[in-house]
Amino acid sequence: MQYLEPRTDVPAKDDWSTGLILQDLGWGAKALGGIATGTGAGAVTCWLLPTSPGNIGAFVVLALVTLVFGLAPLMYRVETRPQRRGLLEQPWRRVPAQVLEKHADGTDRLLVDDVVLKGWFQDLPDMVLERQEVFVCGPDAGGRAVVRAAGFAKWENAKVDHGEDARAQPVRERVERPLGRPLDDQATARAFKGMRWGVRAWLWAVVPAVAGGVLVLLSLFPLAPAGLVVGGLVLVLGLLGIPTAVEISRWYRDAVRAVENSAQWTPVAITLFPWQPNQHVAGLAEMPGGLALVQFVLPELSVVANIADTGVMWIAGTHGDVIAVGVPRVPVLTFAAVQPDRDTPKEDPVPWIQRFHQPDFSGLPR
Repeated sequence: MQYLEPRTDVPAKDDWSTGLILQDLGWGAKALGGIATGTGAGAVTCWLLPTSPGNIGAFVVLALVTLVFGLAPLMYRVETRPQRRGLLEQPWRRVPAQVLEKHADGTDRLLVDDVVLKGWFQDLPDMVLERQEVFVCGPDAGGRAVVRAAGFAKWENAKVDHGEDARAQPVRERVERPLGRPLDDQATARAFKGMRWGVRAWLWAVVPAVAGGVLVLLSLFPLAPAGLVVGGLVLVLGLLGIPTAVEISRWYRDAVRAVENSAQWTPVAITLFPWQPNQHVAGLAEMPGGLALVQFVLPELSVVANIADTGVMWIAGTHGDVIAVGVPRVPVLTFAAVQPDRDTPKEDPVPWIQRFHQPDFSGLPR
């Protein structure tokens, strides 16, 4: 079957899918990093205020937000090392590869061009084992490289293993895996666990609303203006987000039922519309029942990139007007709304709460 593949005839930085990865990483670092800077300054201010339950509560809330959101810029620095080192100035190379058994230290090993590359490759080795190939930039003079596998809209940092026991681990043997029930695929089953957590998406709005309400109460006696401001802001944002969060939970619940009841993957041809800011990613799909409009409520980068590159959407199940969409043997799943007998999307902008994490798909090929 066809998968997303990076271009090998242009520098990696000019490949459209590589550009999407960089855009996605950069958006998170800038948006979340900016919020972390602001909340960090607020936390310092609350720390300097007189001790009271309200001020302490405000400090805890702001410090927690700073810690969580502050991880995004750190992860961006780690993930974009290949760009800063100049590895993306050269084209991706498609090379044969073998997967070695996991090392005793927990790292993964790939045998590429008679060189052993090591790193924390997570889900990538299964696809490399399936196709017996990998896309590589590098290694550079320092032995550092970056690798991608077909189907993945992400890369992994790697380094040449010069150790004497680099090839001590046995090579994993490829086993034929017929394309059957979606949940029989280990990669899809891992992604399905995350989808099941999505059923509880309402907690992302309810918990902040409750925490904000508690902080407001703590700030009344004795009066703590900082606690009232922070608690009130968190309470209002939580309450405003509840309708959207509850609706997203319903989408996830229907998608979970779709996957659980699915007996097979269903590939359908689809043409995506040009991406528009603050509008759902959408396209026209040749569904089994006829042409239909498909709108991705929470688009997943690898899923959309595979659709754009291959023109095929893989359906992991259907439940009412909701379809679960993934990529066989790639640990990604999302869902989409289907409207039969429509060829143009209605005016259905993305809810404001989702705009805080809306991927930019302007780099998709037209």
